[in-house]
Amino acid sequence: MISAILSAVLASPTPVAVMIHGAGGGGWEYRLWQPVFEKAGYRVVAKNLYPGPEGIANTQLDDYTFQIIRWVNGGRADVVVGASMGGILALLSADALGAKAIILVNSVPPAEIGKEWRDSKSQIQWPDVIEWSKGTLKETRDSMPESSEDMIQYAFKHWRDESGAVMSQLARGVQVPKPKTPVLVMIGGKDTDIPRKVSEELAWAYRADIRRYSDLSHVGPLLGTNAPKVAQDAVSWLASKKIGRTQPR
Repeated sequence: MISAILSAVLASPTPVAVMIHGAGGGGWEYRLWQPVFEKAGYRVVAKNLYPGPEGIANTQLDDYTFQIIRWVNGGRADVVVGASMGGILALLSADALGAKAIILVNSVPPAEIGKEWRDSKSQIQWPDVIEWSKGTLKETRDSMPESSEDMIQYAFKHWRDESGAVMSQLARGVQVPKPKTPVLVMIGGKDTDIPRKVSEELAWAYRADIRRYSDLSHVGPLLGTNAPKVAQDAVSWLASKKIGRTQPR
């Protein structure tokens, strides 16, 4: 009996976690999460998003969504994780990827959520190309108060430019389908980009589970020294929902 169960587990497909980075970032944002998920038996797909065929100034969220769907080469994802801008992209791509769960980390809210936050963001006049790759080390350090110096230096060298059109889309509000699968909203209590109340409103609207981290900033859940613990919380939540290798296939 034991050998039969073991054989079934070993024969089951490896669960897939697609992880989507935020604006100006890259797949490297999950470098502290990936080992935790891999230890739990997941294959992690965390790639860089690239400008669309019309160039970075004309790149739209649809360009990114199409890329994400192609990351799995027609396959499926057990869970889609999205941070900041990646949260909206996770919501836009989850159905096409056949995701069984969605994890949102300090996510940009969809159109119907966070009106005051959106009103403030809509006043920003974004340039065609936001040259975050040319930011200063001090700006990176200020944005990563919980991170090690090695991580700060790594991030400083790897920020990428972003499409102003994409940022304007996010500010105006993006309509996304209401998730049909379990959702976990992870909230940094010191996030000044996506205020805690906005993330809580998002969680309540989706009847999502919440994990709060009172001392973490916008990027802290992914890039702070406690990021592996946050990732483990995500893995434990997935196990509680019987997603991954704990779920019979």
